Amino acid sequence: MSTSVSTRLVELRKDKNLSQKEAATALGVSQALLSHYEKGIRECGLDFLCRASTFYDVSTDYLLGMTETKMMSDALFAEHEIPQDKEMRMSTVFRSSVYLMDRLGTYGRNHSSKIRTIYVLIIYKIYLTALIKGAIPSHENARKDLAPFITTNMIDHIIDSLIFEGDNKPKRNEQLPKSMETIINEASRVIDKEIARMYKYSTKDSK
Repeated sequence: MSTSVSTRLVELRKDKNLSQKEAATALGVSQALLSHYEKGIRECGLDFLCRASTFYDVSTDYLLGMTETKMMSDALFAEHEIPQDKEMRMSTVFRSSVYLMDRLGTYGRNHSSKIRTIYVLIIYKIYLTALIKGAIPSHENARKDLAPFITTNMIDHIIDSLIFEGDNKPKRNEQLPKSMETIINEASRVIDKEIARMYKYSTKDSK
């Protein structure tokens, strides 16, 4: 077991003012085994990690030493940059979404509700696309007959009108957060890959 995991287990137990015996009982292991975990003599299994995560109310990433934030929610709403922002994770997606909600919701009364509407439409667009492919259950209010038109035109038009409504200019010396940079880089990579694939097939067909 890595030193970081051992250190986390000791720190969390002491934060709760628990003796090793008390923590071992709560975690369903013997004191001797917990002692081995805390000293790094033995590696703990996934089951124990999950139980420790629940008992100490921290994420497994924190226990494994992969983040300095104890809970995923702390990472999502931390105002400062965090190491995970450099990686393409779901938390990166959420943090970039929170940034956009905050940034685009700074102008115009009740505009934050309009930004939420934008996210609703984006998710709905993904749903309709999956519905057309037959990969997801239908709903009585899902206009499957209009789905191709909605996904390619209408939703994009509504989103454009909502985003460009009002005065939305960058603040002086404003920089994009790392989470947004990661999203942009990942999207560019996917798009470039698809363009290359489409170009390959188009030149292949033209021969």
